[in-house]
Amino acid sequence: MTDEKDQQKAADGLGVIGPKYQQQPLVTDLSMDSRSLVRPSAEEMGEDASSLTDQELQKLLKKGSRYAEQGDWEKAVPNLIAAWEAMPNDISLLTLIAHGLSCLGVREYAVSVLERALRFHEPNEEICSIMLSLALDMGMFEIAVKVGLILVTMAPTKSNYYVNLATAYTGAKMLDESIDMLQNILPMFPDDPELWNVLATQVRERDGVDAADVFFEESLRLDPENYKTTSNYAMSFTRRNQHDRALELILKSSKVEPNSPEPQIGAAVIYFLQGKMDLAWKAYEFRLSSRRKISQTQVYTHGLPVWNGEDLAGKTLFVTAEQGIGDEVMFGNYLPYLYDRADKLVIGCQHRLESLYKRRFPNAFVDFCADRILQGYRYRTFPNVENAINDGRLSVDFAITVGSAPKFEWTSAEKIQYHPDGFLQADPERQAHFAKTFSAISNKPKVGLAWRSGVVTGERLGMYATIDELGPLMAFADKVDFINLQYGDCTSELAAIKEKYGVTVHDIEGVDLMQDIEANVAMMANCAVVVSSCSAPGMFALSTGRPTILMSSVKPWWCFGDKSTIQFAKNATYVDGGTKIEWPDIMARVATNLEKQLSI
Repeated sequence: MTDEKDQQKAADGLGVIGPKYQQQPLVTDLSMDSRSLVRPSAEEMGEDASSLTDQELQKLLKKGSRYAEQGDWEKAVPNLIAAWEAMPNDISLLTLIAHGLSCLGVREYAVSVLERALRFHEPNEEICSIMLSLALDMGMFEIAVKVGLILVTMAPTKSNYYVNLATAYTGAKMLDESIDMLQNILPMFPDDPELWNVLATQVRERDGVDAADVFFEESLRLDPENYKTTSNYAMSFTRRNQHDRALELILKSSKVEPNSPEPQIGAAVIYFLQGKMDLAWKAYEFRLSSRRKISQTQVYTHGLPVWNGEDLAGKTLFVTAEQGIGDEVMFGNYLPYLYDRADKLVIGCQHRLESLYKRRFPNAFVDFCADRILQGYRYRTFPNVENAINDGRLSVDFAITVGSAPKFEWTSAEKIQYHPDGFLQADPERQAHFAKTFSAISNKPKVGLAWRSGVVTGERLGMYATIDELGPLMAFADKVDFINLQYGDCTSELAAIKEKYGVTVHDIEGVDLMQDIEANVAMMANCAVVVSSCSAPGMFALSTGRPTILMSSVKPWWCFGDKSTIQFAKNATYVDGGTKIEWPDIMARVATNLEKQLSI
């Protein structure tokens, strides 16, 4: 019979441990039988599963079901799979296994089991429920909405299906439809904390932080220990810069569900804000969990050993891209140190950064990343690097994601320093081109301006300045020229600035700021100061070493405990809203900083 050791062996065989699973090479042979993918062999189980007695089968089912009820899928799944041999087409067992594999983050195996169930059975409530969960995990939100609507028709009295349908609506950018649905069905389930929680998160995204409080409070009144609600509600206090209250909720949430990635990542943000770097780095590793949504993480295909801070003398290190381009550049500020220390540095980056990195690190092997979505995972490969490894032209000792690379040295705020030679450097020809373009405007100092992120939902509205709040900056228009660094379509906003203040924020014709990062850097090199929100343009600016003033209602977590400066940048300060979060005060302080920077 199976014991705890055998169960762990089976779980390891399934690859269900997030970080361990992420280091596996990409599986490309999808033609093998689905049962061979997920069912441990008799040898792995420590018994001849095909000759199970009824008593043994019932014991496996009982143990698997008990662990499943406890939510301990790492122990439940091996027992259930052992029982599968004797019940290969049992619909209840198949759907339970698929659900367990999905919860463990092993989505492609869950799909294989689900496909088997559909070969022998018509879609029913259980199958549709798992299909909905998998569609959500895979980011297939339009399909999830369709399946969810079918499911609530099949079982209109089960509130959890409405929760998942609401989540699908959110992913499909249908907040109004979701909120309307929740308001209509809540009278049927007034005591369901999950419904109040999902309503709160959606109201916050659409209408802002304050509007959601009453719904979070109702969810916690009904279930004070609900880890999802406490984790989600914590974000509201983080947005308000009330970090102690946010951390209190996050720790409460992670105590209830210690293996859930999101509370751990929330804790990492607070620890970074407080400068508690050791705690922050440990919790931040949960961002790499394969249990997160497809849009939040990736599985690397290189299969290389992870760098754990070993001496890099005589070694080749591969640093891989992750997260958004702003995060990639932010942590990239540590790359110059690795370039100095490693015998050979290999850098994987987004294609928009490739030319910048090749110029800054001429002896490094720089390659772009390519993503492929397969069975609910984002597989990230670096074609040229991996081809060079496979054909023997390149030997790599270690690999690490760029967001983890500084953790062995950035162990306290005092140890975080900018590299004396800087990081991003402009192409001399393009810098000269924009110098000529700017001089044609006037001989006044140039101030680059980006006032918001490219993504501004209701939840994030208060984090960024509106056009109406830019007045203190526009007051300098007679002394400086403003250069537009706001990426995306901002034509109407530029027109609004002109109409309200009579000020032209110069939008350089023919430049795609979203795609052309070289242009961003070359333009910033010609600015006396850059004033930006805490978004990608701001990160580009501070990474060039240009004087940069960042503005946000919320303190940036990557201040790493410092009250006003960004330690990894040469000349960057930030202004946040404190606990009051009043934009007129923020902008007045930004204007004062700008005046000091320019001595005007």
